[in-house]
Amino acid sequence: MGQEESKVKETVREAVVKAIETGEDIIDKVSIITRDAVKKALSKTEPTKERVQKIAREAMEGATQGLKKANVRLEELTKKAAEGVVDGTKTAGSKAEEFARDAAEAVVDTVRETSKKTAEIVRDAIQGLIEGFQEARKKKDTESEDES
Repeated sequence: MGQEESKVKETVREAVVKAIETGEDIIDKVSIITRDAVKKALSKTEPTKERVQKIAREAMEGATQGLKKANVRLEELTKKAAEGVVDGTKTAGSKAEEFARDAAEAVVDTVRETSKKTAEIVRDAIQGLIEGFQEARKKKDTESEDES
């Protein structure tokens, strides 16, 4: 497990740098990179609050390191990376999705270390994601009850 988590940071960092170097639209790509890395890491372990937070934190650290290495403005890209982390957590399976809020907290903590302004942007974006996720889940639960 420990080896996989450190691999998350490395994988995300390298993918971000490569995407920038190849001229990809990094604003959209960083979300996909973090989502896929989180989803893959969570699929290889039994999700717990601590593991989800650690994987989320490492994905954000990798994204931030890659963006800094490429000298890219962080605010909007960090927001997209955060969205990818939370989305990856939500789509990794029913057990992992219970920890989406914990992943979001780890993301905000990681970003807070980078920049206060960026942390505020990310916190607002994540709050919207969490609320949307909760609404979708309530709707799904209501539809399931109606079918019964």
